[in-house]
Amino acid sequence: MLSKSGISSLTNFGLPVFIVLSIIPFIAIGIVYAYIFEANKPYISTLYGVDLIGAAAGALTSVFLLNTFNLIYVVGIVVSFLLLVLVIYTIANKRRYILANTVLLLVVVLLMWFGKDTLNFDIPTAKDPSKDMSRLMSNPSLQSKIMESRWSAFGKTDLVRFTYPDNSESKVMFIDGAAGTDVVDIDELAKDNIKLRKSLSGFPAVFAINFVNENEKDSILIIGPGGGIDIAAAYFSGYKYIDAVEVNPSFVDLMKKYNPGTFFDKENIKVRVNEGRNFVINNKGKYDAIMLTIPVTKSSRGADFYGLTENYLFTMEALADYLDGLSENGTLYFTMHARQEVYKMLANYLEVQKKMGVGQIEALKKIYIYSNGMNPVLVIKKKPFEQKMIEEVHLTAHYLELDQDVFFFPYIKQKGLDTIVQNVNYKWYMFDTILYDISSGTYPQSKLWEAAPMNLKPVTDDSPYFFNYNNGIPDAMVIPLWLGIFIVGWFLVNWGTKWKTVSFSENTTVAPREKFSALALISFLLGFSYILIQGYLFQVLNLKLSNPSQSFSLLLFTFLLGNGIGSLMTSRFKRNFPKKIMGYTALIIVASLLTVYVLLPIWYDQLSEFWIAVLLLFPSFFIGIPFPLLLKIAASFKDNKIISYLLGISSIAGVAASIFTIVISILYGYRLVFLFGLLGYGLLILITYRYKKLKILQQ
Repeated sequence: MLSKSGISSLTNFGLPVFIVLSIIPFIAIGIVYAYIFEANKPYISTLYGVDLIGAAAGALTSVFLLNTFNLIYVVGIVVSFLLLVLVIYTIANKRRYILANTVLLLVVVLLMWFGKDTLNFDIPTAKDPSKDMSRLMSNPSLQSKIMESRWSAFGKTDLVRFTYPDNSESKVMFIDGAAGTDVVDIDELAKDNIKLRKSLSGFPAVFAINFVNENEKDSILIIGPGGGIDIAAAYFSGYKYIDAVEVNPSFVDLMKKYNPGTFFDKENIKVRVNEGRNFVINNKGKYDAIMLTIPVTKSSRGADFYGLTENYLFTMEALADYLDGLSENGTLYFTMHARQEVYKMLANYLEVQKKMGVGQIEALKKIYIYSNGMNPVLVIKKKPFEQKMIEEVHLTAHYLELDQDVFFFPYIKQKGLDTIVQNVNYKWYMFDTILYDISSGTYPQSKLWEAAPMNLKPVTDDSPYFFNYNNGIPDAMVIPLWLGIFIVGWFLVNWGTKWKTVSFSENTTVAPREKFSALALISFLLGFSYILIQGYLFQVLNLKLSNPSQSFSLLLFTFLLGNGIGSLMTSRFKRNFPKKIMGYTALIIVASLLTVYVLLPIWYDQLSEFWIAVLLLFPSFFIGIPFPLLLKIAASFKDNKIISYLLGISSIAGVAASIFTIVISILYGYRLVFLFGLLGYGLLILITYRYKKLKILQQ
């Protein structure tokens, strides 16, 4: 209804509405979830384990469904499953309305079956300046038509045809209404030299490619080919073999259908669905050139810097991987959005070279930079450039006016102008003065980022936020951080005052309020530490992902499966629950340390993505044990609210922990997140021991 009414397309109003509406089902599920647990206390650890295993299955199934059906159809499948739960419940409890619920389920299933080809109405793109698709389609001078839309776990991909006033046409692909990329057909360009020159002239990196020797054009890797302009540039520039890696499977599927001449019909062009950096790691030393042209999708996974998969393409470690992927005389081509991206990548490069024992003067002999005023290009060669070649490229760049913004070439002396005309001091320098001073050794390379008013520091895999230009806490995280602080403060106030005065009836000699207060604190620490450890483990394993959405679901499946198996094991435990909580929490710390510092360093390079996920079972098994043990202790209460309280407290703690995970990783790195998680579990052991010693957790 919202999508049809147009409310969804209003950024300022539609998003909050969708957030509120998306929370409602989870509130309902949480109520049912708590009710089932409260009503079946003797089997609480078994139910908790089965729930986790079901969530693990859902993590895999959801990706399959999103990649197979459109979003509306997937929603229908989810509704059918919920109705099935209702039918099973009414049958099991011999309640009324069994027939009515069953008929309702059958009606929904039949509607989905017979309407599977029609349940595909469009969801409008938000009217937001960053949404190129909405802006272009609302332009009255253009005629536009959506040729095809595809939903996947990666987001919504639209192929749009635009007709211009002169009756010329173009096709553009969008991911979630943003990051538009023109569809370029090699066969069409080959027939029209004017169109060919026009298309390639708009591709900044083609200038640098024209100066490459023919004997260095055997192979090229393109990361993020989009609609094919990168492939066309490499093809017409004479590269003999072209590999292209695209992370969005919908892009490739649409191009297979609408642009096969560029993506599939040429024997020397291979397009693969994979994550670019992962692909490079597995093909070391193979390519004469690697090209990245602003491969930032800004998809539904997060348009802000902290949600982008592409962050991992631009870290120091990633740059080292690209250099390893090059042949002896290979070259990297980075086309960026703006000057600050060039500076940040240069900061990465200079640090990588420094670690390799190469000083800043020699390091900058391997690069040159030019700009058309919009998209600067950073060219990095594995070996120093020849001076004669640089002189030729430098002069041609001036002639073609590619000196509009950040501009630098090695070996060339700086030229400038510093004069006073009519009491006005005019200054002009040919090169970027900062880069020139670094190349001459008069300016330390660290000053490139230390003196900057924005965050231009080198980026590592431990804190992979290339597109974060904020010093300190980013603006986008201020409100979430206050929410996290509020949650922690809310808990501490209630734990220290209100919950110690609440009276619950139960069958032990210990004061009920003291026992609940203890359980609440342990529950909060478990939920908080759980998310911190999970966040770090997923981050460490992220670089093994060949497809972000599918691979992440595999990791989530494994993690939840391990949790579920551990929880099921606790159903056999009959006594000494506090002692077992301490023991298995200690095993969580040991298993996590072994996984991160022993097993992963030994096997990481040898194991495939699947076996890396299997390795995650080791720590996740132990991580799944303490909380169901806590629930078994809570089951001794006669009051029917205790388990619900603990489930809610643990979930809210997880929300706060997820916020702090992002903030800490931005400021200090994921390694500190991991240490805080271990510290939380260690504190949990001490608190549980204290409560046990005070006989507050006696059974």
